[in-house]
Formats: sequence, structure tokens, C-alpha cells
Amino acid sequence: MDSVCDFCSAPDPTWKYPARSFIGYEGCGIAGESVGDWATCEECHRLIAVGDRRGLTERSAETLIALRPELVEIRKELTGELAVLHERFFENRIGPPTPIN
Repeated sequence: MDSVCDFCSAPDPTWKYPARSFIGYEGCGIAGESVGDWATCEECHRLIAVGDRRGLTERSAETLIALRPELVEIRKELTGELAVLHERFFENRIGPPTPIN
């Protein structure tokens, strides 16, 4: 499987952000773990670099809805959950980004 941006699922990410592993989401007795580094495309990297967390979350929601149009009905909840996941990423980020060769 080809790698994708961990924020928006764009193909061929160009940056990676080191991060500790953490619980990304929990609900209904199910938990999802984020393991290690996060890969980003150029646009998500730019949003992170300028501190535009809201823009990053909106981009993530838009691209996820484009892949799964039925999610448009829960856009508000989806955006909220993505914001929480991203906040956990920022809390567990452990260094500067490095280019992916």
C-alpha cells in the first residue's frame, strides 16, 4: 500500500513528524492507537508550520467527506473528533519535521 498523509490522505507525503504513540480515539468499547511518526503532504505541513490548526482540521474533514460522501451528514461531529485527534497529535509530537526522501 502506498503511503498517504495522516491528516488528509493525500498520496505521497513529503514530511514526517516524530510523535509518541498514543490513544487516538475511544468509543463504544473500542480504542484506536496512533503509533509513531505522522506523515504529511505539503499542504498539511504548511498548515502545521503556520499554526493553522483550524485549517488543518477543516482540510482533513473535507478530504474525508470527499472520500466518503455519506459523512457530510455528521460533518460537525466529524470535525470535532478530528480536532480532538489533532490535539492529541500536537500533545505527543516530539520534534521537528523531517523531509521524506
